[in-house]
Amino acid sequence: MARTTWKTVARQARIEYEVKKSVFIADVTPVGSGEEATEFIRRIKKEFPDARHHVYAYRAGDEVVEQRYSDDGEPQGTAGMPVLDVIRHQELEDLVCVVTRYFGGILLGTGGLTRAYSTAASQGIEAAGPCKMALLELYHVKLDYSQSERFQYAAKKSGFAVGEVIYEELPIVPVYCAKDDKEKLLQLVNDITAARASVTHIGASATRVEA
Repeated sequence: MARTTWKTVARQARIEYEVKKSVFIADVTPVGSGEEATEFIRRIKKEFPDARHHVYAYRAGDEVVEQRYSDDGEPQGTAGMPVLDVIRHQELEDLVCVVTRYFGGILLGTGGLTRAYSTAASQGIEAAGPCKMALLELYHVKLDYSQSERFQYAAKKSGFAVGEVIYEELPIVPVYCAKDDKEKLLQLVNDITAARASVTHIGASATRVEA
């Protein structure tokens, strides 16, 4: 069954974290598939070709969540799995985290490596802004200019997500709602506009609903 809500990150982000002269660079970005994650990993490796390690982990997919990780030469279990564990602990999907390491000449030990990669991943994810997403239905409500602001206020107060108004000969207000709330939205439109607005169903859209 396709998901209706999930948690991911809002944006691409990068942080640097240093431990005993080793520099860990965590790059995190939202992705829609394993293919997108793989392409992002390739770009990071190309950006830092002289780094010792490019450890990564990702979770992506809709009905079936694909997850992969790589230690990239670090001792088994000290790098990729800790990064993946951070992602899973926060119940995140549709993102990839790449932690690039420049070795500083001082060995960290297995415990030190695990802590360093976990910390870098956690900081990277925090910088990328964990958020909640929902699969909502998008409707375009075309109405008179005199009714636009009142309708937007009422829609938000009723719990609907409202997008940026499209201005044509008449304003079009994008409204996102759960499939089961369609009748509630139509009733609100009729109440505010005396049934003089037109409502067009655009389709399903992944929408950020909570920071």
